[in-house]
Amino acid sequence: MDWHLVPNAAQLKKMSPSVNFQVRYQEKNAFAYRAKFNFSSLQGDGSLNPLPVIGYSTNSFSSPLIDFSLVSEYNFLDYQSNRKIKNWTPYLYGGVSGIFVSPSGSIPNPMTFFTFSIPYGVGLKYQFSPAWGVQWEFGTSKVLSDVMDGMPSYAGRTLGTPDKISFSQGDQFLNSSVMFTYSIISIFCPKE
Repeated sequence: MDWHLVPNAAQLKKMSPSVNFQVRYQEKNAFAYRAKFNFSSLQGDGSLNPLPVIGYSTNSFSSPLIDFSLVSEYNFLDYQSNRKIKNWTPYLYGGVSGIFVSPSGSIPNPMTFFTFSIPYGVGLKYQFSPAWGVQWEFGTSKVLSDVMDGMPSYAGRTLGTPDKISFSQGDQFLNSSVMFTYSIISIFCPKE
């Protein structure tokens, strides 16, 4: 059975750039912690879905996406500030995020709302000078509600307000990013 899960050209045209700012704290070589603020947009068009699902929504939507996340990283290699070594590592990341969206388009009852998500993924970072580095990430965010596309779930209900938190009916979106980083290194000397 061929479900056509590979995106087609029309779906890829819906991708949009984002701008993010982050602050990372790394006390030990294996773990890092960061706060990240991301501004982007989401777009979707149900008519571009090639899946053979009867009753699938053909509505289209677009929405600004404002995301604030707290993330932990696990570095697979010894990632440290040392000029004498090639400093690079693959890593895994995961955390929690607050998302603000306001979908509009050919959807019933557009609304503005705040929800939570769980971002996770993989990445690769390389420090090409003592201060400057580059980082690539690919991941997803599991949204804990089903209203990002303007088509909320009602947990089997047909009337009422959409579910605020839903683990089974939540939306999900993919993201990939290339980031340039600047490191501020603090060395604390012991007191005598």
